[in-house]
Amino acid sequence: MISAGNDIVALQAVDVQRTQLPAFYSKFITPTELSLHKPDEITLVNFVWLLWSAKESAYKYLKRYNPELVFAPIKLVVQQLKASDNSYRNYIGEVSDGNVVLPFITTLNKDYIATIIDQGDVSWNVKQIDATDHKSQSQAVRDLLLDDLKMPDVSIQKHPNGYPVLIKNGQKLDIAVSFAHHARYVSYSFQILQ
Repeated sequence: MISAGNDIVALQAVDVQRTQLPAFYSKFITPTELSLHKPDEITLVNFVWLLWSAKESAYKYLKRYNPELVFAPIKLVVQQLKASDNSYRNYIGEVSDGNVVLPFITTLNKDYIATIIDQGDVSWNVKQIDATDHKSQSQAVRDLLLDDLKMPDVSIQKHPNGYPVLIKNGQKLDIAVSFAHHARYVSYSFQILQ
């Protein structure tokens, strides 16, 4: 399956107190997933939003092949999570919908948590922007992708199912793209279909 899925969470925009309440996070984190939390490696707040980001990324990835899919984060289960470096700033894991297991990569820093579904040769980028309104975020993430692609005469359209599609000379390109934005951060991931 070739697709793309990513998500970003701006940590300054989250409600820290609410995030730590079991009544909040238990709506999308199972007790089994909660057992993956290692407090000496990652704060509960970052852990909660890392799992959210992984689930949102998986949903975007799967939605391309299942247009009827409804975002139900409790049904997307993170099965593995481990730090991939000693700084506890990069994580790898797996998230499953019960049928498909998707590997993911997450980068965590003081400003944001960014996750991509890692199926093959995936490219991605994150950028901080000045404006936080939806129109500015949407334009900024599109500009970032087009600048990084360095492909002339490419435009971005929205598929009827909601995901972005790259068009050149009236033809859809074989590149699966995912966009994300939150507060002052935008990100994309893409995978070239083979």
